[in-house]
Amino acid sequence: MAPLPRSGELLDFNVIRDLAEATSDSGPGFLRGVLERFASDACGCIERMRRHARNGDTASLASEAHRLKGSSGTVGAILLAGACQEIERSARAGICTGMELRLEQARDALDATRVGLIAYFRGTIPAAA
Repeated sequence: MAPLPRSGELLDFNVIRDLAEATSDSGPGFLRGVLERFASDACGCIERMRRHARNGDTASLASEAHRLKGSSGTVGAILLAGACQEIERSARAGICTGMELRLEQARDALDATRVGLIAYFRGTIPAAA
């Protein structure tokens, strides 16, 4: 299992650069489109996790958290991946109560990820080498 990101880490720019390089033949807007779909899908996933937590469905909550953790890591959204990892751990331990704060943190991480990706593609934040 991958370690949680250090405090303050939002995006893994190495992953984003690797994705940009791997998709460069598909045109300049391709990766942006993939990341926009990721963000849209992630919103739906967080809402499903909320519903599963309210219903006490730990298995479905763990499954959704695992899925979003994986896709977040794949696109370099490491803060969101870390938040999902914590949700998944709790759900696998049978815990659904008190999940609202963790889900809010996941939503905040997603919102910050969107802002960070926009800034990255605009060139207004540096991509660490």
